[in-house]
Amino acid sequence: MHSATPCAVAGSAARRRSLPIVAVAFGLLLNACATAPTAHGSLYERIGGNPVLEAVVGDTIDTLAASPDGRRSFEGVNLKRVKRLVTAQFCTLSGGPCTYDGDDMRTSHGGLDITEREFNAIVEILRDALNRHGVGEREKNELLRMLAPMKRDIVTAGLAPPRGTRAKS
Repeated sequence: MHSATPCAVAGSAARRRSLPIVAVAFGLLLNACATAPTAHGSLYERIGGNPVLEAVVGDTIDTLAASPDGRRSFEGVNLKRVKRLVTAQFCTLSGGPCTYDGDDMRTSHGGLDITEREFNAIVEILRDALNRHGVGEREKNELLRMLAPMKRDIVTAGLAPPRGTRAKS
């Protein structure tokens, strides 16, 4: 029986710009560190393990970094590092043997003013990458459901300021 690996979340403000929106949708649900294995294996195993996750994440980040909806969030960012962190996060969330050691989504996306449109573009790019790499419909939907709660920590543009504070003029 597979046991869940605890999420290790550590990081600094210096990492804030290096784990942009992707760790979207990617990703990625620190409150659901791993999925329970099924009779057919963990989500990590059913997806195809690290080789498939690395390919999906690499394609997604490369596409986002070149797209009008993702380009600004990746300026000056070490894409190789982001790919490594997002792959580890997906691995951890899907029940794999990895430990994610990056910042939480609120910290890593803070100040980026990610819009709903940008977030939706990320989800579509991720979905396309999962399709290109042969991830099954069930597994794709399972992963996307795990990532969906991250939206509240990633999309911050256009939100009203907390009560008791004044909006910038």
